[in-house]
Amino acid sequence: MSKGFLIKKATIYDGTGNKPFISDVLVEGSIIKKMSLNIENDKFNLINGEGFALCPGIIDTHSHSDLEIFRNKDMMHVIRQGITTEVTGQDGSSVAPLYDNLVEELADNMAPLAGVINKPYWWRSTKDYIDEVNKSGAAPRHVTLAGHGTIRMCVMGNDNRKPTEKEMQEIRNLTAKCMEEGAKGVSFGLIYPPGSYADTEELLEVAKVVAKYDGIIMVHTRNEQDKLLESLDEMIYIMKESKVRMHISHLKALGYRNWGKVGLALEKITSLREEGYDITFDQYPYTAACTGLKVIVPMWAYDGGEKEFQNRLNDPAEYKKILDGVNKNIEARGGTEKIFIATVSSKENSWMSGNDLKFISEKMDLEPGVAVLKILQIEGPSVVAIYFSISEDDVNLIMKSPIQGICTDGIIGTHPHPRAYASFPRLFGYYSRKLKLMTLEEAIRKVTSEPARRLRLWDRGLIREGLSADLLLFDVEKIGDRNTYLNPKEYPEGIKYVWVEGKLKFKED
Repeated sequence: MSKGFLIKKATIYDGTGNKPFISDVLVEGSIIKKMSLNIENDKFNLINGEGFALCPGIIDTHSHSDLEIFRNKDMMHVIRQGITTEVTGQDGSSVAPLYDNLVEELADNMAPLAGVINKPYWWRSTKDYIDEVNKSGAAPRHVTLAGHGTIRMCVMGNDNRKPTEKEMQEIRNLTAKCMEEGAKGVSFGLIYPPGSYADTEELLEVAKVVAKYDGIIMVHTRNEQDKLLESLDEMIYIMKESKVRMHISHLKALGYRNWGKVGLALEKITSLREEGYDITFDQYPYTAACTGLKVIVPMWAYDGGEKEFQNRLNDPAEYKKILDGVNKNIEARGGTEKIFIATVSSKENSWMSGNDLKFISEKMDLEPGVAVLKILQIEGPSVVAIYFSISEDDVNLIMKSPIQGICTDGIIGTHPHPRAYASFPRLFGYYSRKLKLMTLEEAIRKVTSEPARRLRLWDRGLIREGLSADLLLFDVEKIGDRNTYLNPKEYPEGIKYVWVEGKLKFKED
């Protein structure tokens, strides 16, 4: 039986951002055993790499596959993009740590981002969860962050208040425990309750703990709309005071009245880098966002969790206040024709998937805000929506920055955002090859060695002897996305082979 793979005469994009070169690559077991010209070994599976690019496996810095790991082990929507490592536990919402009395409540909080599984969560600690992931047999590798919102919920539920000093110490201790058990850092999700209820000083205390472990804070800022710059300033303050490494998730400006502000945000981040701060950001290469429909609801309405929100909908005075906030948020996100329902759990309302809010509200014979609340009342928190509210000029501007990285922010459901299937081929094919916003070697650096550095994943991200054989072989002239918002589950083209730790996970037919 063959011991591994010998890839012959591939054009090597090694992850450094330097110019490519021709080499053979010998993969034995889980590692890159040898690199040189004219390797001869007839015991290995021979792969003709001539004319194709070989690069390190892609590291997706922002994934929501926390539960998809257990639903779909092959993960072809991930592997067929060339992704070999995903980073979960995003937006303040990780599935661990967890206490027995919070299983149902945490599942409600996770539903808009990670979906649902058909049995209660059976792990409790971060270590337990990592162990379960490692046992799952999922095709890509996974590392996790601890969600600040989840940690906060373990200590003080979904309450909208400051923690007591005793509770703050429990939050610090639980954060430290997560880091010691293998979390690569902590995520903040400051539009998602209960993490959104935290003030700046609470977040600073968490960041101080993470800094002690050389971890990273990955943050969905408090506001990506009118207060984009003020929200970034809050994170800058936390970074400076705590000395933590900071990463801004999916940098963007939502809503036409805010377009252009990302340029100012980029100037701030660039200046901080020049001053020596380790602050970075990523983006997904699209002009539409995707998250739960519940973000249209004012955050205060979820004080106490999903059950309290549902109770408020049955109180006429509270309902009116909530509806006013919903109507304002619909307008801020571009209006009813810019909000597209992606995933609905029930068969009865499955017709909504793939339609915009204008069509849906008219079919329901309800005003749009009333329709949103009716949907959330019937379906609960798991409804996912796509929001067409980002400027292409903004996307292109920050795409050119050497600080920028790429993520999928992939939320899987009945009608996912196309980013879940094709973000990285779109980067290589559209933004690099067609628009020429960066060289291919630079695009590869941004999604391989650079995220490996940020996450301290020293065994991957480069093509080097002795490192993990996480590899992607592709056709430079063909690689690209083929899917659309109406047909999001179409796989990209141009990917030839994908290996994860030396195991072949995909081969083009």
